[in-house]
Parts: sequence; C-alpha cells; structure tokens
Amino acid sequence: MSRILVVEDEDGLSGAIQEWLQDEHYVVTVESDGREAMNKLRNGEFELVLLDWMLPNLSGLEICQSFRKAGGITPILMITAKSTLSAKEEGLDSGADDYLTKPFSMRELSARVRALLRRPKTKPEMIIEAGGIRLDRKSLKVTKGEQTIKLLPKEFILLEVLMRHCGTVLSTEELVDHVWGSDSEITPDTVRSHVKSLRKKIDSKELPSLIKTVHGMGYMIEAD
Repeated sequence: MSRILVVEDEDGLSGAIQEWLQDEHYVVTVESDGREAMNKLRNGEFELVLLDWMLPNLSGLEICQSFRKAGGITPILMITAKSTLSAKEEGLDSGADDYLTKPFSMRELSARVRALLRRPKTKPEMIIEAGGIRLDRKSLKVTKGEQTIKLLPKEFILLEVLMRHCGTVLSTEELVDHVWGSDSEITPDTVRSHVKSLRKKIDSKELPSLIKTVHGMGYMIEAD
C-alpha cells in the first residue's frame, strides 16, 4: 500500500495514471502545479514520485534538483515527452532515478514503479509502536500485547499515519490525503467512520481511546 505522488498537468494523463495505479492498490495523490507539488513532497510521506518535466510555476527538473539538494531520498520517475539522449542525461543528472518517455504503456509504467519501490532507500522503519499497539509494515500485522488485531487495508494505513505522526494533530483533509490520496469522493464522514471502526478494534473498554479527537482540528495519537 505504497503512497505515490503523481505530478502531471495533463488532466487526461494524470487521471489515467491515477486510476491505473489505484487499481493496483497504491494510494495516489495527484498534483498539477510545480510549486504545490514541491510543498507536498516536502511535507508528505511518499514512497515514490512520478514527475512530469514541464509544469506550471516550477519545472520537474527544478523540483528534482531542489528536493535532492535538501536531502530528499524518495525515488523519482521522470515522465516527459523529451526523448533525446541529452534530455535523459539532464533528467537523470538532476537526481531522477528513472526516466520514462511519453507516450508509454501503463504496463511499462507499472513495471518501472515496482522496480523503483523494490530499491532500498535507507533502512526503513518497519515497526512502529504507540500506546501499547505494535504495527509491522512488512507483515502488515497489528498486535496489542499477545492479541492480533485484524484491520481492513484503509484502517491499517490510517493507523500507520496516526502512529507515524504521534503527538501531532492531523486534520481531516490531511488524513484524506495520506490515506486515500487525491480522491474527491472521500468526505469527512468517511474519515469519521474509519476512525470509529478503528477505535472499536484497538481500544480497551477500561481506558480512554488511543485516538484522540481534537474538536475543530482533527485527530491524533498522543506521544507516550
């Protein structure tokens, strides 16, 4: 359930990529503006970026260079109509990990995505613990003491996001972006229902809920 940021200003192409990748069970966020994409990349937690070269306000090349200069390690697949060898060299030298020339098949895109996601960036934090809950990203297993808690995919991602941001209030909008990606059909009621379902599975009757509601702001898990 990797999170992918797709930065593409052609609506038809970005929509097709988003639909394809979501069908392959990735969480996809789409951005069409270069500057907004840079902000999302700085503030988000993505496992992969699909980055168009030509973008409004800030080019993909500038985004890649700035992100790498700041120490960003997320794999970047540059997508562009520029097909010359010199353009490919420029894209890769800017910090991109791979280069895909338009037009391309979605099957090839999937193969490139899988290959990049297999590459180790740094030693990943596979185990997260908070409030007596242990979440294992590798095995997709959640335990509380000796008890295994069975979660639905979105519940697992929601819990992971809250645990990773332990001590920080996340707004409904931020949770939608982290868990569902750029999906306009997701409403605050969807988030509330998932939080309610998650609480039923992870909370103890005799103790306050692990997930705190901060009225007018969002949700959080308090730091231990």
